[in-house]
Amino acid sequence: MSELRKNPFTGEWTHYAENRKNRPYEFLHKIEVKNNSNEDCPFCGGNENKTTAPFYQDGTDDLWTIRVFPNMFPAVCEEEKAICENSFYQQLPCQGLHEVLVDTPNHEETIDQFSLEHLSKVFVILQRRYNEMIVSKKVKYIQIFKNCGPSAGMSIRHSHWQIVGMPVLPQREVIMQGYMQNGDCLFCKMLAFEKEQQNRVVVENQDFVVITPYASRFPYELWICPKRHIASFAHVTAGELEALSVIIKEILPKVSSLRKDVGYNICMIDGEVGGDFHWHVEILPRIGGFAGFEYATGSYINSILPEQAAEYYRKKI
Repeated sequence: MSELRKNPFTGEWTHYAENRKNRPYEFLHKIEVKNNSNEDCPFCGGNENKTTAPFYQDGTDDLWTIRVFPNMFPAVCEEEKAICENSFYQQLPCQGLHEVLVDTPNHEETIDQFSLEHLSKVFVILQRRYNEMIVSKKVKYIQIFKNCGPSAGMSIRHSHWQIVGMPVLPQREVIMQGYMQNGDCLFCKMLAFEKEQQNRVVVENQDFVVITPYASRFPYELWICPKRHIASFAHVTAGELEALSVIIKEILPKVSSLRKDVGYNICMIDGEVGGDFHWHVEILPRIGGFAGFEYATGSYINSILPEQAAEYYRKKI
């Protein structure tokens, strides 16, 4: 059973996915890993029978580099299920699609170790799955993300991505999409200002610029922003996917070196399916942690100014 309930005061949606409590968890604490062998890992090469049947696999069961399959513990339900009607609150069946992309058969390999060629292929397949998902009538918003490390919410240590097609647009994206007015993009204006000032620009190539955002929520937070106004991940060209791979290949080792066993999230930030937005990628290092102040107020306490974070990254490159 999956259900969405809307907070009447904030407009935020909460997902209730009861089967998620049954998913495997490989960590004893936020850092320490259980003494699991590769034989126990459903994402390792040779353990293909431990997952659902793949939508995509780029080779045979004994020789592949990328697999995509339905999540066994989805946050959304593929089939619509009835929920009890409520006269006061707003609720919806949480109908949608939830897929896993395993980006390496090697249990110990992490994304910052991938070759440029392989990283490019991962983004090509992610985009392919995105384009398959957007045609579904169940889906109004697609979230692609990667959790790296237990402090970032990773439950299985083996490197993988998740692709979730949701029936509603999250409140943060509702607010961000609201700044698209008659083709006037606030995000484009922000990028023009950042490139002029250069205080928070970390690195750039022909298609992308990496910045530490002015109001960063996380220490050493990064946004990878396309210079061209790209309405959604579906519209990223093959050349831009290659340029994205190059810049992520350059920046991720710097994120990984922030401290030993640092966790971080990689999130593709999109708008409503079929809408206009400024698609981009956010990398969120999980240094420190949220506490009562953040949860109570929705405001963030960040110990690192974005200008300091940008200077750190520039020295590392």
